[in-house]
Amino acid sequence: MQESTIPKYRMPKMIDIKSLSTFHYFEFDDTFVDKFEAHEPWELVYIDRGECYVIADDRRILLSQGEMYFHKPYERHKLEMAKGEYPNVLIITFSTPSRAMRYFENQKLVAGLSAKQHIAAILHEATHTYERPFHVPYSGDLTPKSGDTLWGGEQSIMIRLELMLIELVRKNRYYEDSPRMFHSKDIVTDDFCLKVIGYMESRLYEKMTMEELCHALSFSKSYISKRFVGVCGYSVMDYFNVMKIQEAKRLIRETGKNFQEISERLMFSNPHYFSTLFKKHVGMTPSQYKKSCKQD
Repeated sequence: MQESTIPKYRMPKMIDIKSLSTFHYFEFDDTFVDKFEAHEPWELVYIDRGECYVIADDRRILLSQGEMYFHKPYERHKLEMAKGEYPNVLIITFSTPSRAMRYFENQKLVAGLSAKQHIAAILHEATHTYERPFHVPYSGDLTPKSGDTLWGGEQSIMIRLELMLIELVRKNRYYEDSPRMFHSKDIVTDDFCLKVIGYMESRLYEKMTMEELCHALSFSKSYISKRFVGVCGYSVMDYFNVMKIQEAKRLIRETGKNFQEISERLMFSNPHYFSTLFKKHVGMTPSQYKKSCKQD
């Protein structure tokens, strides 16, 4: 039998968690006193309610609700209660050889909506997957439940954790060459940002300035810019350029217009700038894109 000639592609894993060591969810009271420890796995500390200090080597860092800190391997660390505070704290220790984890060294991060959703799902999965009580400090290894478990629970925890870490790296632009996700109109749920996108759609074959947009919507430039970036991940003008490139792709596929005509119709300053911007967002030149469409 002839061996298959289909090329094999090994998918790279930027964040690859090999194992979980411990999983704790503490609801602290005034009797808790922590002790220093250091270990090989990474340790994620997330404050679900209240605030407390993490001691990392010779640093003392205050964490408030919704904030997290990552202890790197062999970092000497412990928790310390803030005066008058009795926090709820999630702690996960896990092993990973991934180089991208360097980003999390000495980092205090704020969990956004997506990270909080991942954490809530991880806590739910762990509660229905592992046997031992999560509130007991310094207890043994994780033990899977013998019954009443969620199918695929352990794998779901690992995937959720990996995805959350990937999103945190992307959000904070650790790798500057990483392309940002373009949030199309179909998946944007913020009404104000939808109004901004709607106005840009009406000006797609024209030039547009922020001043014109501010006048049309009767909001300040700083307010529009901050809110739009927070929701869509792009500045308004960058988003407008991506919309033009998306339209250029449609024109290449569906019309017989050449690249210069498309560049002029969409009001790019010149064909060279259009080609440069197209390659930046599509990953290929307009000519290469046209050729790929014909092949498809």
